Amino acid sequence: MHVDIEGATRIARLAAEFDWTWAVDDLEPFCAQAGWELVELRQGGGSIRTNLHVSRPEAHMFGRQHRMNWISIFVTDVADDATPMTVVRPLLVEGFTNLDVALTALLGTATSAEPEPKAALRWDLPKAVITLNRGVSAIDLRLKSPGYQAWADEPEPEDED
Repeated sequence: MHVDIEGATRIARLAAEFDWTWAVDDLEPFCAQAGWELVELRQGGGSIRTNLHVSRPEAHMFGRQHRMNWISIFVTDVADDATPMTVVRPLLVEGFTNLDVALTALLGTATSAEPEPKAALRWDLPKAVITLNRGVSAIDLRLKSPGYQAWADEPEPEDED
């Protein structure tokens, strides 16, 4: 399983420095700077072809009403269903650790960390919230709007009796 550490850190640096408004209009200039191709823009999101060296060089943007909420980018190969989890999991754990080291060197200590079984690291930056997420078959990097992240972080209202 290949992990594109160089590509992931390049994109994290670009995201941290990009002049985001988090309007859908930001997507084309961001893709151009990243060297990516915007394949399709549709209601609720978009599909992107990345230049990362992974088996599925793709990213997806999610949003609504001309706003972008987040972009999810594969930074590792995606394991196929035929590969046993006993083989995939140690590779994902190692890849996640290596990405953690590289991103921490670039962005500083993570703002928060989510433990097993789905490990995640989060960096709250002024222009973007960057998360590294280890799934069951791949690792993805997510670039999130700080406004969307603040909304997602709000506690659920308590049920009133």
